[in-house]
Amino acid sequence: MFNLELNMEVLNQRFKHVAQKMLVIEPEIIQNKNFIQESWDKDENWLEAVRGSVENLNIIFVYGFGQGLGIADLLEMYPNRWLFVYEPDEQAFLNSMSSYDFRELLNHPNLQWVSVGETQLNMLFYLVCSYMNQEMAFVALRHYLDNDMDVLRKVKEDFREYNITFDSNKQTQQFFQEDWIRNGLYQMASMFSTPSIEELQGEFKGKTAVIISSGPSLQGDIDWVTRLKPHALIIAAGSSIQALVKNDIRPHLTVVMDGGVINNKVFEDPRTLESPLLHTSSAYHEISARKSNHLIHSVMKNDAASQYFMELSEEEIIISSTPTVAGTAMQTAIRLGATRIIMMGQDLSFPGNKYYADGVSHINTEQAKSDVETAQIQVLNVNGTYNTTNQNFMFMKDSLEDLVTAFADIEFINTTRNGASIEGTTWMPIEKAYDIVENEKIDQECIIKMSDQTNYEIDVEKVTKVKNKIKATIDDFDMMKNEIKDIQKLLNKVQELSRTKPVKCQRMMESIEIAWGKLVHREWFDPILETVLPVSIKLFDQQLPIIVNEKNLIVKSDLIHKHLGKVLKDINEKTPSLIELFTESIRRIDKINMQRIGVNGTTDVS
Repeated sequence: MFNLELNMEVLNQRFKHVAQKMLVIEPEIIQNKNFIQESWDKDENWLEAVRGSVENLNIIFVYGFGQGLGIADLLEMYPNRWLFVYEPDEQAFLNSMSSYDFRELLNHPNLQWVSVGETQLNMLFYLVCSYMNQEMAFVALRHYLDNDMDVLRKVKEDFREYNITFDSNKQTQQFFQEDWIRNGLYQMASMFSTPSIEELQGEFKGKTAVIISSGPSLQGDIDWVTRLKPHALIIAAGSSIQALVKNDIRPHLTVVMDGGVINNKVFEDPRTLESPLLHTSSAYHEISARKSNHLIHSVMKNDAASQYFMELSEEEIIISSTPTVAGTAMQTAIRLGATRIIMMGQDLSFPGNKYYADGVSHINTEQAKSDVETAQIQVLNVNGTYNTTNQNFMFMKDSLEDLVTAFADIEFINTTRNGASIEGTTWMPIEKAYDIVENEKIDQECIIKMSDQTNYEIDVEKVTKVKNKIKATIDDFDMMKNEIKDIQKLLNKVQELSRTKPVKCQRMMESIEIAWGKLVHREWFDPILETVLPVSIKLFDQQLPIIVNEKNLIVKSDLIHKHLGKVLKDINEKTPSLIELFTESIRRIDKINMQRIGVNGTTDVS
């Protein structure tokens, strides 16, 4: 156990997710198990094969950790490459951590990431995609090459599909991020006059919550929502509110997270806004503006811009971002005190070749039809057979399963009759779930009464502080523009100097590095510019290992000129629209009536 304790110290510092995984593995399980043993001698044939695979690639995905011998050989052979290591066998990894002192290996700066077990594989995929430049090298330990080629091929194919979706999502994020930061800035004024979810924690302690999603299975069970309402907190997740109002059902609470203008179609029917509404800071700003009472807000953990301006630490925020509004709704219920979550309409697939329940009509019919027809992934459903699904739904499924794991003390019941099986939940038909909660009682107007009783006062000092911070950011953007001009002047000289005056070129590149460092170390750089320029900054991050490790001064200067020049150009192009958003946010804040405004009377800041 001595080695394990030493290794756990490093894991807790560098790879906390792995350390937490080790804590839940029963030590006695590994005592009677045979594990793969690496040879203590260098496997020169394997290393030669690795050289052929890696060549000039800077990112190396390593399948298998073993006893760390192969990893150590790779780090020695490639002192300037980044390793991302995946060990599929959790017990084998724990056995290795218990048997050897890996502190030096685990602390190696080029060991960028370690994931252990299938549930952490997508986490590794995400990190690799974030840093990968065009291609990566895929390397497997000798044992897996000899015995598990089918598994290796599947992992490579899974990564390929993940990378396609990742790039698509990054492009979507780039396309919509200005909208999302606009939503946070435009809703900041109203967030000063409404309670946050953090302020309402535990109001419904011990209750059951029913999370309604808009999958096709909801249609057959929708009448049960009315029967459940006297017994459980009914929360409509996003577009499911359309299906509910079509059936004359008003939930206790509606949750909106999506930042797109499509929400105008989701909430087109005035009845969709009759129930109390929880909106995230990134949700489409026009929806909360149309809601005159019973509003609750939530700044999300991934909304770095709102956190920056409102001076919220990540520790103060209790709702994490998920790819699906159902995840937001589930977290809302848990934070309000629910100890049991019943899921309805959470199909995460296309049972019966249907996309949504009847009444959910915000999506283009042709697009929905195309999504269903082109779905090729098979996912296990609650009936033991398979549904077709797509990668986006699989992302959502993974995130919900992570959420279930994170809240181990909460009971999760999945009643989605034909939907995908969700790991960690108990599946049962809605009839049986109703039997469990029929003796529980909850007020039909409980959220309304809670918000009516909330004596909410605007914090004038906080409003002024936030407004001044936005103004200071506008001023600093003007200073940044001049600094960018100075860096661009240096960039325009550095290529020529690399060919004629290498010593002067080296000094100039050092000046560029200092100037760029000053620019990026601004307090607002990450929360604002990384939010609105995720693709541009991701591409630059991917080039950094190449630029840093490049020894040829001419090549290095060309890379800096090309890639840093592109980032600076993108920042310059984005600056005017950001200043417009900041200015409009200040205008809306200025409209706040500084008198006390109760939660039932929000200020019109449209």
